[in-house]
Amino acid sequence: MVAHNIRVFAFVILGLAFGTYVAIFLLTQDLSSIDFSKATSHISTTISINIIFWLVFIKWLWKFRLFYPWLVQVPNLSGKWKGTIKSNWDNGTQDPIPMEITIDQTFLNIQVRIKTEESRSFSLDASFNIDKDRGQQQLFYSYLNTPKPGVRDRSQIHYGSALLMFDGYDKNEMEGEYWTSRETTGEMHLKRVENANT
Repeated sequence: MVAHNIRVFAFVILGLAFGTYVAIFLLTQDLSSIDFSKATSHISTTISINIIFWLVFIKWLWKFRLFYPWLVQVPNLSGKWKGTIKSNWDNGTQDPIPMEITIDQTFLNIQVRIKTEESRSFSLDASFNIDKDRGQQQLFYSYLNTPKPGVRDRSQIHYGSALLMFDGYDKNEMEGEYWTSRETTGEMHLKRVENANT
């Protein structure tokens, strides 16, 4: 779930509605003899225009930097990321494991899918922790990892959680850590290799 600043959105929604109504009113009324029935009909037109705008905003416009961070507090992390994970399993003697992460983000939701040579993971829940005052910009998610059948004798299906840290809007690198129900932990380093602009 992606959380946004409700107070700012309330002001923007009300301000846009008021501005739309005033613009329609001024364009269609003769100010020397105001037609109140026409003025009342402008309300439905205003509502329709605002609904269309917000549908377009939720689908596409939220991704534009113009709205970050005053309205949309989280950057668009959608796309394909590649990197490595380094586990403390077997006393940390294993080499870093290459991985690929695909992030699907909408205005209201975010999902994370992870692929390695031996397993697949998908997020069960994900959310942002944005605290500019403390300098924290984090993506936190829990996941289910399903290893391939051929390796399950040494790598069981398990749950885990991960915390990825980033900084700012134009972010093409992230790092973080993860914890699993198998009582292992490790580090993650990622670089974006493909943006999802649609």
